[in-house]
Amino acid sequence: MRIYTLLSIFLFFSCNQSQKKAIEKEQSIDFIYEATYLDDFKMGNPELVLKVQEMHKYIIKKDYETASSYLADNVVFALEDGTRLEGKERCMQFMIEGYSSIEIENYQVAVNLAVTGINGDEWVLLWDNANVVSKDGSSSSFNWMETFQFENDKIIFMNQFSKPRK
Repeated sequence: MRIYTLLSIFLFFSCNQSQKKAIEKEQSIDFIYEATYLDDFKMGNPELVLKVQEMHKYIIKKDYETASSYLADNVVFALEDGTRLEGKERCMQFMIEGYSSIEIENYQVAVNLAVTGINGDEWVLLWDNANVVSKDGSSSSFNWMETFQFENDKIIFMNQFSKPRK
């Protein structure tokens, strides 16, 4: 029994040392380009991922009133074409105008994770895709990359990029 205890202690410390060396190696990298924002972060609150997913669910269902409950009054949308929308009312108007005339089908999430910067900023990073069907029945598929910044459990900023999927 004593030999198993000693072996367990040895394995624990060996694994711990390997982990320490991996972290030290990672921290000693001299990057060519320094990040200007969130160069250091930790995994964030997964409940914020759920909020983003719920908001998407309501947008797809065209329940815009409930979808709007996830947005702060001073929310800003930075859209893929360079347009910047400010304020909850304007952002919701954009969503209603854009999504009311289409159907979103086969919505899938590829990546979603919450991160918190050392400065305390909370973000959800989302890579998703879907088929978009217009009123005339034509269909196209898109990949999106979106980031959502939270403050007081509300989205205060959304940045979006998209590209057609083949």
